[in-house]
Amino acid sequence: MPGLALAQFAPAQDQPGTTAMHADSTAFVAWATGCVAEPGPMNISNPSAGVAGAGWPAQNAIGFPQGTMGVTCLGDGGRATLTFDSPICNGEGPDFAVFENGFKSGSQWFLEIAFVEVSSDGDNFFRFPAITLVPFDTQLDGFATMDPAKIHNFAGKYGAMYGTPFDLDEVPDNPLLDKNNITHVRVVDVVGCIDPQYATYDSEDHPVNDPWPTPFASSGFDLDAVGVIHDQAHTPGFGVEEHENVMVSVYPNPAHDKLFVNAENVQHVDIYGVTGQIMMSTTESEINVSDLEPGMYFVRVNCGENIYTERVIIR
Repeated sequence: MPGLALAQFAPAQDQPGTTAMHADSTAFVAWATGCVAEPGPMNISNPSAGVAGAGWPAQNAIGFPQGTMGVTCLGDGGRATLTFDSPICNGEGPDFAVFENGFKSGSQWFLEIAFVEVSSDGDNFFRFPAITLVPFDTQLDGFATMDPAKIHNFAGKYGAMYGTPFDLDEVPDNPLLDKNNITHVRVVDVVGCIDPQYATYDSEDHPVNDPWPTPFASSGFDLDAVGVIHDQAHTPGFGVEEHENVMVSVYPNPAHDKLFVNAENVQHVDIYGVTGQIMMSTTESEINVSDLEPGMYFVRVNCGENIYTERVIIR
């Protein structure tokens, strides 16, 4: 593919023109609150070696990314399906981003990539058209590096703590897909093997060549998080209930040691984990959150007749 080899997409996260989004970006309004992982084999050509993912549970992909501290490993061809407190909708520009834990090695990057699919009913999934310009005449070995500028619309294009953005406008329209009501995002590991017996193919029918084999429990795509940029809860016009004359703010966000609630007639404040477990309960407007583990929480403010809920990241 000599002609294609000259083409370029957006470059690495440390280069001008990148589309990488750091986890701290204020563009993110929410994070995945549920994940079901179905890991594939550690080595698809040797199924007897076992399934990947041991010690890397699905809950690692919930909430704020952890970088190298905790991911969900998918193995060869494995997948993870993520859900959200509020459906993702199709706004201006990218609508969500997927985080992996790739790293720089020399002038290139060690990346493990995956296809991304979306669904508005949990049954019918539709894949983002993804393109690879990585040559497929020679297999990349398990420790090979890649140029991010050679891949497009694959999760894992960027290194740890930098998300790969996805714009729902790029998914072909289908009557079974409501782009303003995305309830599920699915991440599917590319096998990375160029042997036609095991190969996976991009939207232009090119075999996808990425580091392979990686016959370890941590093999395959390492899902860290999915950050939401546009969802129904934060986008005007989606029927979010607003209470007149109620002014509530919860800050700072992200928070470190203290969280402040500013509202009239605050009667009770509860902080919930992403699984719905209550973590703290208080009547104070200045809350010490230093004992909470880093991650995403829901702050529920009871103002008498009105209830207000805000997502907050604790660092």
